[in-house]
Amino acid sequence: MDSNVNEGVVFVQPKVEHERLDVANACAVGLKLTIPILVDDMSNTADIAFNGWPERLYVLSADGKVAYQGGKGPYDFKPEELTEFLAGYLTA
Repeated sequence: MDSNVNEGVVFVQPKVEHERLDVANACAVGLKLTIPILVDDMSNTADIAFNGWPERLYVLSADGKVAYQGGKGPYDFKPEELTEFLAGYLTA
């Protein structure tokens, strides 16, 4: 995407798992993430299971069940909806 090129966020498509992990780590550092990140396997098992392409927000409960499933991006990608959900979910 042009915006990625403009911001210097361009990576070669990973072909093996360690390359995918390197990209994920670079993104975590660049975005200053303080939350754990999970990286899909090279078969994209999680992407297929959660239908996450191109972007989607999920919250998993402590027992691994889907507590929140956002709409598919970019048009139904609504972080503010997730914020509302989390406000109630985390205080319940």
